[in-house]
Amino acid sequence: MSERVFWVGTYTGDAGAGEGVYRVRRRSDGALEALGLAAEAVSPSYLATHPVTDVVYAVREEERGAVLAYAAVDGRLREIGRRNAGSLPCHVSVTPDGGHLLVADYGSGTVRAVRLGADGGFEGEPAVADGHGSGPRIDRQEGPHAHATAHAPGGFVLSTDLGADLVRSFRIGEDGALRLAGETPLPAGCGPRHLAVHPSGHVYVLTELAGTVIVLRPKDDHGALEQVAESPATAEPAGGEALCGAIKLGEGARFAYTSTRGADVVTAHRVLDGGAGLAPVADVPSGGHWPRDLHVDGPWMHVANERSGAVATFRIGADGVPAPVGTPLEVPSPVCVVPA
Repeated sequence: MSERVFWVGTYTGDAGAGEGVYRVRRRSDGALEALGLAAEAVSPSYLATHPVTDVVYAVREEERGAVLAYAAVDGRLREIGRRNAGSLPCHVSVTPDGGHLLVADYGSGTVRAVRLGADGGFEGEPAVADGHGSGPRIDRQEGPHAHATAHAPGGFVLSTDLGADLVRSFRIGEDGALRLAGETPLPAGCGPRHLAVHPSGHVYVLTELAGTVIVLRPKDDHGALEQVAESPATAEPAGGEALCGAIKLGEGARFAYTSTRGADVVTAHRVLDGGAGLAPVADVPSGGHWPRDLHVDGPWMHVANERSGAVATFRIGADGVPAPVGTPLEVPSPVCVVPA
């Protein structure tokens, strides 16, 4: 398998030991090697790339947050645009057509859409959708906390709200506005964090506080969803201090993978019934401490272990279970790994 380059987002300053966005390469044998700092930035914890142009997007995760656009030129990232975000923006994603960037603001509970030009740069000011609601966990759910977005068939944008135990469905209007299409309540106190959309249309929601994966399916053509299944996020009990991190689909969508902090494992889940359910297969040590995001890279998987300062690589077996490859690569306070 040929080599591939990745961008790694990190925490900086008081939040971590990183200095910005780093560039790494996966060799043909799966091992990662450092290529250096690509751009100095303030806590670019989550990244996304444009589907057509060589543009990289990063949050600036702080109280007065922002989202930045970078042009990738000769292994470096050059800032080409910036827009204000809400408090503590923690996730970005790009619509499949490359027309909009979606930003989830954890602190303010807002979701915003930024129109993108043909060159991948920002056009106009963001459209903002406010969150609302709270949950029973007063330490984490005192108000809305938007955490991630994903893109579903029919042009719907889905967003998790950890604070309100909701998944919201939006449409982006021709004027760029985010219009609420529906809200799906989840079990009280579960704290939905990340989500992934299966090719069947089923939506897998990873809950940070309950340690489960909830499966939703479209209820109609207007954005409504309904719960059809729920399963543990780990194969073995993770313990009371565990906090789930990320969920991603494997190659061919026959398996899904989750990360769990505290327990410090990644878990392989078998996809059941054409996407309608998941069953945890095995927990594997994450290769470090406090695994955040993970990226499935064909037969490989890369896991960002924030607190141990390392990105670990795994080879995914025919049974769907990842096995560690080589020594984890030292990267200070890594949070997110995305392909260049």
